[in-house]
Amino acid sequence: MDIVSWIKDLGFPIFVAVFVLVRLEPSVKSLERSITELMVVTAKSNGMGNKDIAAIVEAVSVRKGKKRNRRITDKLGGNDDH
Repeated sequence: MDIVSWIKDLGFPIFVAVFVLVRLEPSVKSLERSITELMVVTAKSNGMGNKDIAAIVEAVSVRKGKKRNRRITDKLGGNDDH
């Protein structure tokens, strides 16, 4: 495989994918923060307690991984701390 066909077949698509990911990462992080803030405001307006809200935010956080998403129902036992 000569260098021109390698760049055409592999190099350029890899470059475009990396470029798009690097350019979109700040936007995705900003949107994640906004969604989390909206989730907290909505939960508070529906009368949820701070412990329940913290459990939801922790459970759906992208940085925490998928294991915590499965345990969301375990963490939301009651609404003891209005």
